[in-house]
Amino acid sequence: MFFFFFDELEELKKNRIIQKTFDILMFKKIYAEGYCDINPILGKPRLTKSEIANNLRRIKSPLDKLYLLKYATTPQELETVMLPFLQQLEDRYQNEQDIEEYNYFAIAYFIFQMYKETEQRVEFLKSVLEKNNESCDLKISNGIVYDASQVEINFISTIDKYINFLKDINSTESKIFFRGHSKISYELQPSLFRNKKWLNNEKKMYLELMAKCPFEFEKLNTHIGKLAEMQHYGLPTRLLDITQNPLVALYFACESQGAYRGEVIIFEELAEDIKYTHSDTVALLASLPLFTKTEQDEFYELCRNMPNSQQKLQEGLEKLVHEVKMERPGFKPEIEAADIRDLIFCIPEKKNRRIDNQEGAFIVCGLLDEVYGDQKGNSLSTLRLRNKDDKKIICIIDQKEDMLQKLELLGINKAKIYPEIDDVADYIKTHI
Repeated sequence: MFFFFFDELEELKKNRIIQKTFDILMFKKIYAEGYCDINPILGKPRLTKSEIANNLRRIKSPLDKLYLLKYATTPQELETVMLPFLQQLEDRYQNEQDIEEYNYFAIAYFIFQMYKETEQRVEFLKSVLEKNNESCDLKISNGIVYDASQVEINFISTIDKYINFLKDINSTESKIFFRGHSKISYELQPSLFRNKKWLNNEKKMYLELMAKCPFEFEKLNTHIGKLAEMQHYGLPTRLLDITQNPLVALYFACESQGAYRGEVIIFEELAEDIKYTHSDTVALLASLPLFTKTEQDEFYELCRNMPNSQQKLQEGLEKLVHEVKMERPGFKPEIEAADIRDLIFCIPEKKNRRIDNQEGAFIVCGLLDEVYGDQKGNSLSTLRLRNKDDKKIICIIDQKEDMLQKLELLGINKAKIYPEIDDVADYIKTHI
């Protein structure tokens, strides 16, 4: 996304990295989900130069030297100081895709320090946003930039407000699911899709873990069961963890990153569309990790081009059907092209204590258009609960420490959420 700021600075305004900085930190999320948190680049919480320089040093970024210099006080000074470092960054990363995101944060943070007052930073940011989102009704509240035509923002700072908020969103037609993020800026994507190298090696990671830890999987006879176990141990998968318990989601939103606001993400799905472990559709999507990225791309192109006969579709998906039948011999190969590019809510069997205690469920992601195709946006965001005006309901969490204390009184704590003995022992150690 191209934009112009500092109109009098020809070199800086056309620099690709500057353009991408604002795209990644703001425009991408605003476009996909309708809002983003700009508090970090506004300097909340305030970071020292040495903190940022140390973080840059860890990722071997040439920008660490930038933070040995004084912050610029004028646009002209900023251009003089920053352009050589942007060139070093381009030289260091021949492929722009390899630039770690923290570099973009460091660039934006340095730019915003030119303005001493928060109000000045907000005004500058508004000017940038307005030039690039003319069709949006952009507003800024408490450091959250949002498109008021798309989303409804709710700031929650007490348990009582949270309970009342939940009462207002209660739905009789759909089932509600929740997910907690300890930082608003976290991407709403399963872990597999957050790193191209992981996505490109999904099959290899799946088979490697099965080969190295066979005893962990010997009692699991479904692909979704195996994926859930892999997710439990931290392997990137195409599953997104969600919960049926709003207090569990609130705990996840508060348990870490105390200096930042958290978020409870709320999804809704028609009860008849929710699947269970032994669903054919679940088996279909959970079999995708058994194929290389090249094969997955072939499946995607076939389904996107919508072959004019069911027979041609089944022939093109023959290998996938065969894999599903290995798990479910009675599987009928009557696949709809849209099924493979879809997302489904799955309530799994409670075969481990963590899923049971967390009242866990999953969104199983197929070959999504924004991952395998060229479509922009975020398919998961379309599943969010909406209000009567069809705006996505966004729930921002403040006062995390107080929230955790109140959740403790309700029996929601680390020992409940993480029932493995080492986590329970750690909880006992710190609470007795």
